[in-house]
Amino acid sequence: MNDSVIEIRGVSKTFRSRLRRTAVRALKDVDVTVVRGTVTAFVGPNGAGKTTTINTILGLLKPDQGSISVFGLKAGSREARRRLGFQSEIFHPYPFHTARAAMEFYGRLSDQPRAPLGKAVERQLERLGLGDSMDRKVGTFSKGMIQRLGLAQALLHRPELLLLDEPTTGLDPQGRKLVADIIQEEQARGTTVFLSSHILSDIERTCDRLIMIRNGEVVLRQEIGSPFQQEGWEIEVTGWCAGAESDLARAGYRPARVDGTIAYFGCTDAEKRNLLRRVLDLSLDVGVVRRPSRSLEDIYMEHVQGQRRV
Repeated sequence: MNDSVIEIRGVSKTFRSRLRRTAVRALKDVDVTVVRGTVTAFVGPNGAGKTTTINTILGLLKPDQGSISVFGLKAGSREARRRLGFQSEIFHPYPFHTARAAMEFYGRLSDQPRAPLGKAVERQLERLGLGDSMDRKVGTFSKGMIQRLGLAQALLHRPELLLLDEPTTGLDPQGRKLVADIIQEEQARGTTVFLSSHILSDIERTCDRLIMIRNGEVVLRQEIGSPFQQEGWEIEVTGWCAGAESDLARAGYRPARVDGTIAYFGCTDAEKRNLLRRVLDLSLDVGVVRRPSRSLEDIYMEHVQGQRRV
């Protein structure tokens, strides 16, 4: 059984302006695999190629070269589209519709049976915190409410794959938590989620895989199951003094930094036991012994913007 829901192989896409015929290469030989049941984050700076990639998955854009399949089907085919839900970054419902009428309209577009559609609409609007506003006209909604309505329509037909382009744009912290909770609920149901976002804290909370793109090229693929750990160890030593510094320096150990009476050492796996023994022999206290790690923001700065924060 093939566990890949999305397979992108060697995809390139170039846009040309109509007037000057200037070429902009939006995607350059992109390879992406999205595994069934995962929540995969697709990140990168503005103009990196995220939305272009999503539009090729939907079949709204055709690549100049390469191939894309969704559930083993041709991207953009009716069979593939029936099995996915999509929320665009900028969602534009008809303002004269009520939320209920808008959802029923989207349900009919996806050929959902009329009989259970009413209950499905109410369920998703309640789920997205719009239950009290389902009979209000969408033109009176705030930006955050419209964003939640966009997610509700993507979920309406209980898709196997969710494509979300900046799903938390314009949402307050409560709305962002609601979206994160729904993404986790959908994953527990077996839904595969592929989302583009600039909010790194939301990605760390909800996603288990990460793909970074810069200038149309994939620059990093990584699991997010645990902190972004590095090799070696960081050891926190308390009760630090000049005498201890001299004794450890003779043994070849110098702290990476000192903060008052607390010193922080970095060491390899092979050095850890000996360093701890020497610290304890000096009647110093050992605080935390941990693997050094970097935040997702550090990873982003290094791989996407070409600089690493210290």
